[in-house]
Amino acid sequence: MSEVLTSEWGGLNPHLLATFWEVDRNGKPIGSDVIVQAPLSESNLSMTQNWQSPFENVGQSNLPTLQQLLQSGAGLALAGKADAATGADTKKLLALVEGKSSVTKLNSTQVWSGSPPAKWQITAVFRAWKDPKKEVEDPVDQLAQWHLPKYLAKDGILLSGLDAGTVFPSTVPSILAIKYKNRTYSPVVIESFDYPTNSPINADGEYVELSVPMTIATLTSIDVGDWKSFSNK
Repeated sequence: MSEVLTSEWGGLNPHLLATFWEVDRNGKPIGSDVIVQAPLSESNLSMTQNWQSPFENVGQSNLPTLQQLLQSGAGLALAGKADAATGADTKKLLALVEGKSSVTKLNSTQVWSGSPPAKWQITAVFRAWKDPKKEVEDPVDQLAQWHLPKYLAKDGILLSGLDAGTVFPSTVPSILAIKYKNRTYSPVVIESFDYPTNSPINADGEYVELSVPMTIATLTSIDVGDWKSFSNK
């Protein structure tokens, strides 16, 4: 049976509680049966797609000053003087391109060049009714432990590697799953974790309330299949 670290929330709708637990890179639960639950006072999921216009300067990079003169009509005065000296009629030809541009829909077309992992800005809320350690400090400590590396070798790679028998002596932070409002986001990591040390305490110095801002990031970029897999329906 899982150990639930949370505050007492009475009859609060369970869909308003975010549930955190440790998983592997495939989203399968691992490690201890500890889960953390908390309502979120702030929650905003942001997904970014990188679109670029690689053809933006095609047709404009060669002789750009000349193109600007032709489009603005400023080159007509120069052409008039040249025609007077040579007897040519270039001014009439240049007048045909006044107000024209080499920009087209083709050379302004955007192409997709990838996307970073999705980011989720949340604030988890904990407050104590009976036991500050159990309802506030224990669940926040567990989130902090999931955020931090599990182990960092004290010495350099060579010394630590000789002791551990590997060139990778340290252990990275935990990978998590988060269930919130009929969706399960997995696998994700806690990218940033703020510990509000100015929060109120009781007479014993224990925090009675902590609102913890975190940035959650998906482990990889996500596609349509991943988005559909988030839904529990």
